[in-house]
Amino acid sequence: MKPLTWDSPNPNVTWDGIFEKTDPRYKAPYTPIPPLKTKHKPRQYMASNPTPDPIGELIAAGEDLHDGLSQHAVACNIKQNNPTDFRADLEALITAQNDLVAAEGAEPAAYSALRSADSNGKGFIARTLKVLSISLGNAWSVEWTATGLPDQTVGIPTTQDKRFTALSGLAAYLMANPEKENAQLEISAAIATSLRNAVSDARQNVGNALRLTKEKIIARDAARSAFRLRFRGTLHELEQKLSAEDPKWYDFGLNRPADPATPGQPSNVHVTALGSGRVLIQIDGARRANSFNYYKQIIGTDSTPVKLLNTAGTQHTAENLPLGTTVKITVTGVNDAGESQPSEAVSVVV
Repeated sequence: MKPLTWDSPNPNVTWDGIFEKTDPRYKAPYTPIPPLKTKHKPRQYMASNPTPDPIGELIAAGEDLHDGLSQHAVACNIKQNNPTDFRADLEALITAQNDLVAAEGAEPAAYSALRSADSNGKGFIARTLKVLSISLGNAWSVEWTATGLPDQTVGIPTTQDKRFTALSGLAAYLMANPEKENAQLEISAAIATSLRNAVSDARQNVGNALRLTKEKIIARDAARSAFRLRFRGTLHELEQKLSAEDPKWYDFGLNRPADPATPGQPSNVHVTALGSGRVLIQIDGARRANSFNYYKQIIGTDSTPVKLLNTAGTQHTAENLPLGTTVKITVTGVNDAGESQPSEAVSVVV
């Protein structure tokens, strides 16, 4: 044993001395385990800038975010979500949305053409039944079977599908019985066939329009999902580069995380004079807004904007405005955190 010392805590120290390594009672000195390093959670700013859901608001927010990237991507060392890649995903969404709007816009014309073709067929059926009833009778009988009328009923079918069937049956019947045709009343197998084909083509065009719209919805939803990922990825990258108080957040169209989560500025304000002292105000909405404040300022009368009302609606008709005056309209978004900055003023002559 070595002489007893008290320099440091040691399991081999006794009142009699210190155990040597060769002593069976020797214990290896305790080596303290270094404390685990605490991992600091990344700053969470996402709640201050939620991703918009409505497609118009998402695109508007994307445009603002792209503007900020164009200004600050280099200075902020943005790598994964550079302006070029961000713009490509935004343009893909805009294109997909425009394609969907165009497809939906084609549906009314297709339906209108179908209604017109069906109406023409309905008129032909009515004329033909009157002529045939002279020889076949007004009530259903076995003689009417060859006409192909549905439901064994002498009358104009009540649905478009059944009228289409009736046109097919009458075309075949008149072709087999040409003596039943009436040139003066435009009743013939050829006319019945032409009308049937017109209905068939119109039905197919409606089906094509609906199918195209579904395809465009799928494409738009895929583009929206991709852009939402890009949008959130960009916000996440900004979290790593900007402090909560950095004013650059505003250049990206975003809230500073240090600020209350007030609504974004309303976008695309349109004002239309309706006459009789009325103007129609329409907006696309605003991020995080639960409602909107509408303001008017009559030039030469109001020194500051005057609040018209607060409503959740994205349009409002202002009434009882002085005829011939110029009115400036602004709109703000409102939520529990407060009121947004006003939209750009739009002037209109009442």
